Amino acid sequence: MFLRIVPVGNLPKETAEIVKNELENLNIKCRIMPKLSVPQEAFNHWRKQYNAEIVMNSLSRASEVKFIDKSIPSLLITDVDLYYGGLNFVFGLEDPAKSCAIVSLSRLRPEFYDERANKSLLEERIAKEVIHEIGHYLGLGHCNKSDCVMSFSPSVYDVDKKQKSFCEDCRIRLMTKGISLG
Repeated sequence: MFLRIVPVGNLPKETAEIVKNELENLNIKCRIMPKLSVPQEAFNHWRKQYNAEIVMNSLSRASEVKFIDKSIPSLLITDVDLYYGGLNFVFGLEDPAKSCAIVSLSRLRPEFYDERANKSLLEERIAKEVIHEIGHYLGLGHCNKSDCVMSFSPSVYDVDKKQKSFCEDCRIRLMTKGISLG
């Protein structure tokens, strides 16, 4: 599998490199693309958040034009706070039909919860959510095993409880699709 990593907004290049390294550990080849701007039409002034679906739709179209090959999936990584539908927030969202997924670092940062900055904790959370969204992209649903990377995480503390790897059941589901990761 090959994947484009697209930094969005003020995302530091170092963060894109962390994501690339984590995905390459799973045998997913990655290329970091040029940074794109956050589409302002996605900002909801009342919520003070960005609509994840609008961001993803707008930027997947922009990345298709900018990067040409529509067959290569894009992983958008951003610092802005995202919401989707009736949810208060989302860490990420994917849409295989658009060949695109997005992950937000906003609520993965300890500082968001008035805690001390912790680079290693942030990197661990980023890795888990990126792998989770890639799992969805590959056709996996949420897993009922709380330590599996595919378990649903309604809070950042649920993200902290899970591993950054697929459980045996999820690995088998991927293998039945002909996919072997890491």
